[in-house]
Amino acid sequence: MNGPEHYPFSVRPLPYPSGALAPMLDGRTVRIHHDGHYASYVQKLNEILKSYPQYQKLPLEALILKQAFLPEKIRTDVKRNAGGVFNHKLYFESLAPAGRSTPSPSFEKIICECFGTVNNLLVNLKEAGMSVFGSGYAYLTSDMCGKLHILTMKNQDTPIEQRLNPLFPLDVWEHAYYLQYQNRRDRYLNAILKLINWKVIEQNYHSFP
Repeated sequence: MNGPEHYPFSVRPLPYPSGALAPMLDGRTVRIHHDGHYASYVQKLNEILKSYPQYQKLPLEALILKQAFLPEKIRTDVKRNAGGVFNHKLYFESLAPAGRSTPSPSFEKIICECFGTVNNLLVNLKEAGMSVFGSGYAYLTSDMCGKLHILTMKNQDTPIEQRLNPLFPLDVWEHAYYLQYQNRRDRYLNAILKLINWKVIEQNYHSFP
């Protein structure tokens, strides 16, 4: 992931053309998700912080982790929107056109130590994504010891609140797929798991302090 940023937050551009993930994710779905939903979280977070200069130097992760220190009036809105910015930024960074990325031998070994095979990891990610009731994420994470874990997150919660390293957020909010897949979440999950940018995920894995 890129280095820390603070207010005013900006929308990170897509690292690929919006149509590059087709046919798994069509360009219209990607554009609306990125330019609409992700951008809206950025805009709302900036609007909240505009009147609170004392918090404008806090990095995004600190805004998520230090909820107890924020004024009660903005606490919930900061949590929701900062989480939305964090999760969406990582989501788009973690995708690549189908067939362009595979785990390196060293990272595949780590995956196999935790899940047996790469395919088992993908099966577990899909199962987690299907198990989310309503809106949220199935998240691939790692802990302080380097072990991989999959957990589900509600709404815009993040793994950093559990002191886990976020590697890949599998977005199962309906806006991530409904234009193309309607209510067929299983088909969306089958498709997006072919778009994982393993290079980015491995970089995130090794960036954990």
